[in-house]
Amino acid sequence: MTDHPAADAKNWGGRLPRNETLDLDDEQQAVADQIRDRSVRWAERSGFAPTDDQGGLIGPFNAFVLRPGQAAGFNQWVQHDQKHSSLPKAIREVVILTVGLAWDADYEIYAHVAVGRTAGLSETVIEGLRSGSTDGFTRDEAAAHRFTDQLVRTHRVDDEAYAAAEEAFGRDGVLDMVHLIGMYLATSALLNAFEVPA
Repeated sequence: MTDHPAADAKNWGGRLPRNETLDLDDEQQAVADQIRDRSVRWAERSGFAPTDDQGGLIGPFNAFVLRPGQAAGFNQWVQHDQKHSSLPKAIREVVILTVGLAWDADYEIYAHVAVGRTAGLSETVIEGLRSGSTDGFTRDEAAAHRFTDQLVRTHRVDDEAYAAAEEAFGRDGVLDMVHLIGMYLATSALLNAFEVPA
């Protein structure tokens, strides 16, 4: 994790105002309530903090409240993907962490290390993702990481990495992986643009 200026505990919103400090309109309040009802409970079950000590939303959740229309569309995409993805949960977390680490998105890394552990990722894989070593990865974990890392860092995937991913996950799995990469590129961009701390 890098040391960003926004990491001061008094500024969990980074460059954004905390929604608790604003007079939210009805649409914003509805999104805040929905996040508290769904996302906060999921995050807590997964082992990471979606709120501060006073219950204020942190991470991307604060930003979602500020732009409820965009948040609704994005969250619908995420929920549909979670429900219908052909990828195993642990492989999804390999993909998400690979994106977050490539972007150095502190909150994403913090949150999805916890989610990855809940999904069954070993400490060897988590540390390997951090260090860039795939020693100790399963064939599928290595294929998901290599495909994702190439696409995120070079904007292309070579034939060997593509073939390994298709062999491991099938065509539908590769499509699901690309959608998941897109979601977490968007999340990383949101977190980094506004210097949202972990």
